[in-house]
Amino acid sequence: MPMKYVMLKLDGGELLPLLFPEFMQHSHIAQSVPATVVSAGHVHLEDGRIVARGSSPSLDVVSREEDSEIIQRYFDREDTIPQKG
Repeated sequence: MPMKYVMLKLDGGELLPLLFPEFMQHSHIAQSVPATVVSAGHVHLEDGRIVARGSSPSLDVVSREEDSEIIQRYFDREDTIPQKG
C-alpha cells in the first residue's frame, strides 16, 4: 500500500523521514514538526525495498534520489525495538 512521506531536517542537521497514510496532506504533517522540509512524495515497496518518488504540490517540493536509501536505512537500523506478537 503506497504511503506519503516528508523528509525533514532537524535543528541538529539530522534527517527525519515521516511516513503517513495517503489521505493526509503533506503540508499538515510538515506543519506539525518544527523542522525544515527537505523533500516529500510517496513511498512504496518494490522487490522488498522502499522506493520514494513523486512530489508534494502542497509543499512545492519533490522527492530526491537519496530519499529511498535514507528511509530504508531508518527501517534497517539495529537499535529499533522489535514488535511482539
